[in-house]
Amino acid sequence: MSDRKQALQALRDKVAAGTCDHGSFLQEWHENTAYSGGCGLNAHKAYDGSLDAAKALHDAVLPGLIWVTLIDGYGATIAVSGDEYSGQSPDPARAWLLAILSALIAKEDAP
Repeated sequence: MSDRKQALQALRDKVAAGTCDHGSFLQEWHENTAYSGGCGLNAHKAYDGSLDAAKALHDAVLPGLIWVTLIDGYGATIAVSGDEYSGQSPDPARAWLLAILSALIAKEDAP
């Protein structure tokens, strides 16, 4: 397993647990993803509950994927080519961020 994949999994786990702080989140994002510009800031704003930021992040790092809200209102699922990535949180923006992180982790395995 690559170091980047492990770091992304650790970041996803912190997001799921709600234990991210602004400075370390941005540092971890920039050290462990290939996405710069406003992506790290949008990721953290999504963590804080901004759906606009979650959409902006999604459009930047996963163009063309679809976001679906689950019926229970506590999750988000994004899908592409039959693969689905999901996140669970009472906050829809954070659920979307978790789904995005899961998709980025899966992309680490892609050739």
